Amino acid sequence: NEELQTAKEEMQSANEELNTLNEELQKRNYELGQLNDDLVNLLAGVNIPIIMVDRELRIRRFTPQAEKVLKLIPSDVGRPLGDLRPNIHFDDFEPALREVIATLQPREVEVQDREGCCYLMRIRPYITRQMQIDGATIAAVDIDTLRHSLDQLRQARDYADGIIETVWEPLLVLDAGLR
Repeated sequence: NEELQTAKEEMQSANEELNTLNEELQKRNYELGQLNDDLVNLLAGVNIPIIMVDRELRIRRFTPQAEKVLKLIPSDVGRPLGDLRPNIHFDDFEPALREVIATLQPREVEVQDREGCCYLMRIRPYITRQMQIDGATIAAVDIDTLRHSLDQLRQARDYADGIIETVWEPLLVLDAGLR
């Protein structure tokens, strides 16, 4: 009887311990789900093409913008980058990724897509919380818009310079601070 009573108490103790562990596991699963939701929403809200690859250069994740710009599809997750034909011209893409992973030195390269749009491609190492290198992240920033804006500014400056050069009378141009 005593042995049965002791075994019963041990079972109750083990059951309580399992319940506690189960509650902790559920809490961590909930937190992990929230973290995943945060990441998915963050990636969906970023208007920059971003791809994350592992050490073997298989796609981990990518933003919706990467889907559009680089012509990726959801089933490309898990596929080696070398199997894909991205919309970007970058001959040494895989060697550049391997170099960043090996040296931990970020790299920036100007590239062009098939439609002629220019991007500044930034490749950085993918670093885990445990400070392990586990791949790379690739972000392609559209620089066509910036170049177009700079061209418009140059044209406006040249136009203003042309006007000033044609004026026959003395001319003084002041800024808002009267300088």
